[in-house]
This record gives sequence, structure tokens and C-alpha cells, in this order.
Amino acid sequence: MKRKGGDSINSKYQEYLTEKGREKLAGYSSMGYDTAMIAEKIGVTEKTLLMWCSKYPEINEAVHSGGDMADRLVEKALFKRAVGYTQTERVSQLSKEGDMELVKVVEKEVMPSTTAQIFWLKNKCGYEWDGKTEDEDDAGGVVLLPEVERNGG
Repeated sequence: MKRKGGDSINSKYQEYLTEKGREKLAGYSSMGYDTAMIAEKIGVTEKTLLMWCSKYPEINEAVHSGGDMADRLVEKALFKRAVGYTQTERVSQLSKEGDMELVKVVEKEVMPSTTAQIFWLKNKCGYEWDGKTEDEDDAGGVVLLPEVERNGG
């Protein structure tokens, strides 16, 4: 099978066995692309990419390792939002001469987010933060009250 430009799709995998090719695949993966999106980016079908992954461990590792990096980046950002952080803002404006000039630099504190804290704790600490107590039943919200004896009734 010939592709545009005359190269064979069967030999295209060789490009992704090189270090540069593997970095390209890992880069797409690190941006959150799934196998279908990566396949589209490199000009093959998802079926072809998955076949390469099963046949060539180097390609498989490149396609899937970048996703781990993306997960770590998001995890780091969530943690940072949960505990708060300081950021530097630079304010620039156009001068009379038409050049951008720095007007001021401001350090701003971003306060911790309780939503991010709850999300982090529920996902990282599991059962300790799932909102349920040990003696809580999953009775669907129904509360059973003990029978009360009525006097004189």
C-alpha cells in the first residue's frame, strides 16, 4: 500500500522506532491524545498504530508513557491549587514610542481551594474521606425507627 509521497505505510513504523519518532509519540500522549488521535496525527489508522504497539514495545511505551507524564502534571496542578501558591504578575503597557514596557511586578497569593482539597483527599486517601461512616448503611436514604408503644391508645 502506497501513501501520499510514495512511502509505504508498512515501512512508516520505522520512523517511530527512532528516538525522535518515539519522542513525537510521547509528546502527543503527554498532551492527552488517545491512540485514535495519535494515529490521526501521524497519518495512520488506529488499527495500524495498535498493531505497531503490539509488535514493537518501543512504540507501545512511547504511546503510553506520555499519558503518565500528563497525569503527573495535572496531579501537580491540583495539589498546588489545593494548598495555595504565590504567582508573579507582570503588568506592561505600550509606551509613547510604541514599545512595550514593564510598569509593575506584583506578587499575588492564590488561596487554597477547599474543592481541590476535597477532591485530592477523596482520590488519594480513599475510604478515609469518602463521606461515609463505618456504621452507615446503604439503605437508600430510608430511616427505620424502632416501634414505640403507645399508652392509652
